[in-house]
Amino acid sequence: MPPLFSFNFRYDDNEYETETSLAQFTVENSIGDQYMRYIDPDTLEHGGEIDDTQYRLSRPRHEQFLRDAIAEGSGLSKYMDALQPWLIFWSLNSLAILGSEIRPDLAERALESLRLMQDPSGGFGGGNRQIPHLADTYAAVMALTLLDSDRALEVVDRQKMHEWLVRLKRSDGSFYMHEGGEVDVRGIYCALTVASVLNIMTPEITANCADFIAGCQTCEGGIGPYPGVEAHGGYTLCGLAALEILGRSDIVDLKRLSRWMILRQMPFEGGFSGRANKLVDGCYSYWQGGSFVLLQKALKRSQVQDYLFDREALQRYVLACCQARDRRGGLRDRPGKSSDLYHTMYVLCGLSLAQHYVGVEPEKVVENITSVFSAPVRMIQWGSILKGLKVLGHRSNLVKPIHPVYAVPFAPLYKAIKYFYSLKPLAESLI
Repeated sequence: MPPLFSFNFRYDDNEYETETSLAQFTVENSIGDQYMRYIDPDTLEHGGEIDDTQYRLSRPRHEQFLRDAIAEGSGLSKYMDALQPWLIFWSLNSLAILGSEIRPDLAERALESLRLMQDPSGGFGGGNRQIPHLADTYAAVMALTLLDSDRALEVVDRQKMHEWLVRLKRSDGSFYMHEGGEVDVRGIYCALTVASVLNIMTPEITANCADFIAGCQTCEGGIGPYPGVEAHGGYTLCGLAALEILGRSDIVDLKRLSRWMILRQMPFEGGFSGRANKLVDGCYSYWQGGSFVLLQKALKRSQVQDYLFDREALQRYVLACCQARDRRGGLRDRPGKSSDLYHTMYVLCGLSLAQHYVGVEPEKVVENITSVFSAPVRMIQWGSILKGLKVLGHRSNLVKPIHPVYAVPFAPLYKAIKYFYSLKPLAESLI
């Protein structure tokens, strides 16, 4: 039980007060209050030591929060009408990570809702009769994989999906998020995750993607949304994950990237920030945590079964600071914030990655993959390596391992990949 929460780890403004430093002090004070719940009182005179055995994941409250969201609809849905696939995905995936059963009636409701969101021209929109959007399409396809049935997977029109992705593709390697829409690294991530699962990867889709991502790496080392823009945790994950699908992680400066990522873990809080001089936020437990998992493989550090971030510190932050203290359940950004579906899922994703050592197992037997394209084979060689497991607190805190690229548990994802790669390719141009 090391004395990790010394005041020496708190932010130092060098006696130059700013709005940013005041916000940081406020957050540190609120987080310090949460950690004080777990201090061993007998060690206070020596600086205080954390009693890690006390941490508990409030699983029943979180499960009820998620089931209510699926059954009744999120209370925020009227403000998030264009995010309906995401509300379903966040709920289903959170339940899957917790290892909770998705009731048949809820699964049926989710399936039929997603079916209505598919556009006849390809892709999924944010709701029935809304224009198809890459982000919504990623959420919808991942949600369908979580329903874990051929009937759900049959919903996707692969031919129209491929045609739509090709229409969104730009010559510089990027994608429009929707026809006539914005362009950033998210588009590449969403397009490649969907295409790699559905067995519709073609040269038209993959051309120049890696070069565009490399151009988004900043002088700081992280990856921004497009060239010339500040590095950000979310875009860094999207960029690294897309490069992993392409097998091109070597195209970015991994040394600079490593430095930028390491500096994002907050020394006092234990969680991550998304950018330099920003506050800790629970959702970056995945956006930054997942990037560390991908970085581990890119740096060829497989012989060292630990990541370049403090896994125990991240688990402390999640368990002590990100769980809503009221009856509502769910997980949140940080103390003082309300829980929501977005943070619930991405905080749980980060908790999973902090608990499980996830790596590539090249010797893993690959069955039922008919495509000669290497991406699906490479993607299903990922798995949780048991001897790298670290669970803080009670053993009941253990959640399911997730794939760092797709952010969903391995079992339903691999079942979906094998299903789609058992199908006949759409055209001879498929590689």
